[in-house]
Amino acid sequence: MNKKGAELSMNVIIISILVILVLVVLAFFFLGGTSTLFNRIQGVGPDSLDTARSDCTSKCQFAQSINLKGESSYCRVTFNVDSNDDRIADEKHHCWSDTVGITCPGIDEICKSSYDAIEQIE
Repeated sequence: MNKKGAELSMNVIIISILVILVLVVLAFFFLGGTSTLFNRIQGVGPDSLDTARSDCTSKCQFAQSINLKGESSYCRVTFNVDSNDDRIADEKHHCWSDTVGITCPGIDEICKSSYDAIEQIE
């Protein structure tokens, strides 16, 4: 007779791998390793100010050419800004805020009367 050694079925191998994976995830969760992961997922990353300025400049040009200036995207759009250097955005600034620093003649006054310059991110 030609006998082979004891073999493990494929089901036993797959179930063993899944059990080990679940145990690793549970250990990671209970040891507190997920707290930094959840903070990274929930945290909002800041926008590049250079990109914001470029975008605001083009939005200003468009806002000056339309009739409903207060409803323009120059007034409404906000950019996420990290004000305390922790790499998590904590404020939203409009194009016309001091942080972004784009001025749009004839439009800024309309925007300032309709919107707050800075909004806090919660």
